[in-house]
Amino acid sequence: MIIHIIPTVNSTGFVILVVLACLSHLVAQDAVVEQRKAETTAKADKLFGQRYTAAAGKPLRLYDEEAETGPPDAIIYGHGSSYVIELIFASDGTIARLILLPEALLHSHYWGDVPNIVELSAAEMQWLVASANDLQPLGKAHEVWDVPDGCFQSGPNLYCADTYELATISHYHAEEGREEELRRVALRDIEILYKQSVDGIVEDVRVEGSQRKLKVSGQWYHGEKSGVEIFYTAQKGSVVHLVTYGCTANEKACTAVPAESKHTVNEL
Repeated sequence: MIIHIIPTVNSTGFVILVVLACLSHLVAQDAVVEQRKAETTAKADKLFGQRYTAAAGKPLRLYDEEAETGPPDAIIYGHGSSYVIELIFASDGTIARLILLPEALLHSHYWGDVPNIVELSAAEMQWLVASANDLQPLGKAHEVWDVPDGCFQSGPNLYCADTYELATISHYHAEEGREEELRRVALRDIEILYKQSVDGIVEDVRVEGSQRKLKVSGQWYHGEKSGVEIFYTAQKGSVVHLVTYGCTANEKACTAVPAESKHTVNEL
């Protein structure tokens, strides 16, 4: 009679194997993220050229302490004498945001600190949109407006947004001149927010003020406004399908909307 001895793994050994498997998976994920970032950075260096170097004695204010946990994972390039380009990565290594803004806003969050003479041309906006599409596709254009059409106006300020299949492009303009015949509109900054799909299991739920927030894959999300159904019906263990724009890993909670083409909540 032949006796076959089957090796067994005790509970401690099993736990070690599971931990090692998880660590291997995380290492592999990190390698993919870093590869994506390296490829994007190489393209961005060719498109945008010189990296930005802050002047001595002028501290950078790269994040909002109320909304963010720290500086974003970003690269900053110089653009002309008064502007910079900020390329901000998402947690998966793709681009979350591409922003062309006055250099002064790296040091202050107050537009009053930006000289009135600082502005962008229509050609620069076209160039930035084309560059962004080279770095990471924007997809088909859905709505692209000619200012002031489609813009929200508050006093002399115009806040505009163009929509693409895979991104939204926000651009801020300021009206200048008191006489109507002399009035002109100056383009002051441009922000490209890339679309990200969020499909996963709700890990946690919390309520802050009037907002109920969901944690999915380690990131918190909330609705654009109070009362969005999915954020009030989903529970721990629910499977949700959301869409967010420009979400970066350093944000305390990203704004999201239900994915239109899918069922938004399924209980496991």
